[in-house]
Amino acid sequence: MRMRDARRPAVFAAGVALLLALPLAHAQQAVVRSYDAPELEVGQAWLMHSGGRCFAVLPFHVAQETSVPSLLREGPRGLRGEGVEVVDLGDDAAVAVLAGGIGQDCGYSVGSIPRSVERRLRDGGLGTLRSVNGDGTLGRLAVTVVDDDGAGLLRVLPTVEGERIRKGHSGSLLLLGDQPVGMLLSVSARSGVGTVIRTDALMAKVDAFVRGGVAAPAPAVASSPAQGPAAAGAIAPASGAWQVTGWSVDPTGSGHIAARLTSGGSEGFWAARVPQWPAAVELGGPDAVRIVRGVEFIAGEAGDSPALPARVQVMTSVNAERPAWRAVTSGTLEYVDGVARLEFLPVRARLLRLEIYATRGAPAEVALGRVRILEGER
Repeated sequence: MRMRDARRPAVFAAGVALLLALPLAHAQQAVVRSYDAPELEVGQAWLMHSGGRCFAVLPFHVAQETSVPSLLREGPRGLRGEGVEVVDLGDDAAVAVLAGGIGQDCGYSVGSIPRSVERRLRDGGLGTLRSVNGDGTLGRLAVTVVDDDGAGLLRVLPTVEGERIRKGHSGSLLLLGDQPVGMLLSVSARSGVGTVIRTDALMAKVDAFVRGGVAAPAPAVASSPAQGPAAAGAIAPASGAWQVTGWSVDPTGSGHIAARLTSGGSEGFWAARVPQWPAAVELGGPDAVRIVRGVEFIAGEAGDSPALPARVQVMTSVNAERPAWRAVTSGTLEYVDGVARLEFLPVRARLLRLEIYATRGAPAEVALGRVRILEGER
């Protein structure tokens, strides 16, 4: 096996800077985090969509490291999502089907992503590992391709002496020029060599999944009532019912995700950290425009908490594809027997956005059992 020299002289520094500045083609990414350990960056994911569904392509071991894969998309909008189903594609590759606001801007279509990487690899081995930091900003690490095993895997080393590929980089995209040629699967703690699955090999697996050739969800992901949106406890609402479609703040743990707000039954509640107000939750789901006249805020198992919402604003949109938000009412909630109601003149809506500006007393947290959308004329 022939190994290329991993260290390049300083003359290549200008080339590295040029690569980092190039516009990006067919790569939109998200950092994968854990609700239960929010300070950790578990790994990276490549966003793409097909047939109206939003996917994250990522290493399978990254998906397994958290009971609910939580994703923050790159960029200033702070779009969030979470994996509701993880499918093992084999060879440590996986697809997570995503829910949440991240679906508003979910990468490129599966069919548009270039599969051919041979020419890029022949042209040279100087590249970049592209990743997303915990705040949504981009991270880049200059690397050199030191080996191509001819069977779908590449191996890379940092180009600059002293830099290292770290564990949280798993799932980063390897770019040669402006084209993704592979996704980082793992890094050896002993040698520092990163193993990359080539884009052609990876997308062959994704294509099989999209066609229905890979059907079994991974059994190791989220299986207890305290874990994840697909867990026991019937969190998913009925088809056509109002459901949470987006959120601006992260839950305090995997048992308190925003999907609780519209789930069946009365068990569990939503609880989230709020670094900056307002906190927002978006709801959608109806397959047609509805007449909406109010919202009930139900404390449920959140009890008489100081974190219950107090000052809120309700916004609506008729357009579900490109929301055009219109404020319909705002006010201070008063709970009677654990329920507060905010009513307004009936409006047509397919989406609702609840913006919470203050709680009953908690300075940096919000909690609520359920919300119920009041429909029809008064």
